[in-house]
Amino acid sequence: MNATNFTLHFSGHETFALRYGWLNKAYTTLNLNEKDVEKQVVALGVGKNMVNSIKYWADVSGLVPLQNKENNKLSYETKLGDIFKSYDPFLEMNESTWLLHYFIQKRFNDLTFSRWYFNYSNKQVFDKTELISDLTNWLDSVGLKVPSLATLQKDFDCFVLCYAKRLSRKHLNEDAFISPLNELNLIYQVESHKFKADLLEQKSLPTRVFLYCLVDFWKEHFIQSPTISVDSIATNPGSPGKLYRLNNAAVDYFLNQCALVDDRFKWTDTLGMRSLACDQINEVNLDELLANIYHGKYKND
Repeated sequence: MNATNFTLHFSGHETFALRYGWLNKAYTTLNLNEKDVEKQVVALGVGKNMVNSIKYWADVSGLVPLQNKENNKLSYETKLGDIFKSYDPFLEMNESTWLLHYFIQKRFNDLTFSRWYFNYSNKQVFDKTELISDLTNWLDSVGLKVPSLATLQKDFDCFVLCYAKRLSRKHLNEDAFISPLNELNLIYQVESHKFKADLLEQKSLPTRVFLYCLVDFWKEHFIQSPTISVDSIATNPGSPGKLYRLNNAAVDYFLNQCALVDDRFKWTDTLGMRSLACDQINEVNLDELLANIYHGKYKND
């Protein structure tokens, strides 16, 4: 890996986990062109630090607010705005939460603590000190400047606030219950300072969400290939298998299901060959797949 391929994004959230309602508020109200912070405070109804945090979460999720549709300076855009506009205006559905996680984490060359963890770390049990050490060593190994310890500690704290299910709710503040990402159960606390993120079947992950993410990944990284291997889907940065922390059996299951719900895809699992094929992957329409997630009906059904 080349250090020039990466940017670092380990701050900006003010250690506020993503909260319910923030992205909807950002979509409908946030004006990134507004230079007067006080006006943004009034418009969003939060303090200055939270304004910065809302901007951060809009940025890393690829959300383009309604007032900024013509802003060419935006560097990252996902279909999150389309979800707000057409399918799930308050981001209440399970499908939307899984997609939100994918949109936040798939941009693996713009590193946050959580993006590094989901895309590059294989550690399933960790504490704060161990994981910060792993990240520091990884950054050094690829020739990237290591941020200050305080910066990494705050980004780790935000990461676990967003994702980690806690042992007990008795001694927790409100921040433990405000992130929709927590609902995915991707990480959970096993001891007072130790966390676990198993590779699982992820039974609450809808097949059509997996298919959308797979096609998005395929078109972005393997557009010239009519087949994609199980290994790429399970282990490559940005892949749905990696980001959703799927075990091998789960990857096989979802690939088989993809072939069942959309006959453009062919699943092969014979003689040691395990791959998914699509003769014209470049013609598969992501907008159509997104609509199918919410409407539950394929045009070729």
